[in-house]
Amino acid sequence: MKDIKEFRKDELLEMLWHLSEHHELTLSILREHDPTKEYEKSLYDFKSNGAIQFDGENITLTEKGKQHAQGIIRRHRLAECLMTNVLGMKPSDTEQAACEFEHILSRELVDSICILLGHPPKCPHGENIPQGKCCTEAQSSVKSAVIPVTAMKIGETATIAFLNTKDDSRTHKLITMGLNPGAEIKLHQSSPVIVIEVDQRQIAVEHSIGEEINVWKPVE
Repeated sequence: MKDIKEFRKDELLEMLWHLSEHHELTLSILREHDPTKEYEKSLYDFKSNGAIQFDGENITLTEKGKQHAQGIIRRHRLAECLMTNVLGMKPSDTEQAACEFEHILSRELVDSICILLGHPPKCPHGENIPQGKCCTEAQSSVKSAVIPVTAMKIGETATIAFLNTKDDSRTHKLITMGLNPGAEIKLHQSSPVIVIEVDQRQIAVEHSIGEEINVWKPVE
């Protein structure tokens, strides 16, 4: 098990990765998102280990720090996918458990989860999941179990595996509509637009969006 110092380092690197995805990585931004100043204290504690560099206002993750942070984020977001897609939890209920999983999952187990889920590119909250070796190898046996909504037959039901959108705003819009990983959908219409039923509501989407909604292939 990791000691308290290692946990603090992991939490700091995770926070810095999160901030770098949406902001410039500066001390001011860190303070804005860290009112307790706990992460700022850790920043000074762990500067000497080679994962972090900062000079005045700017904070930089070194290559060592990026690799470590990427592993933490990958474990966390795949754990969220596992809990929503397989265990049926709501995305809003996965954060605490995912935080615990990220510290204990081995690399081999993380890759196994990724393969099981069909290499999802995004977590249930629409954030990018860093790729692993298993993703770049792209196992065809698993990919064949996941298809886009456009490949479904009229009347079929399926569970959303992941959203493969290129636009973050589109991802968040689909999630708001209830089309999030783990949701069960039914295809009612495929032309001229796609009509999907989710939570007893019918939603019409364009074919280009249907291509980005990937589901577990229905059992025939």
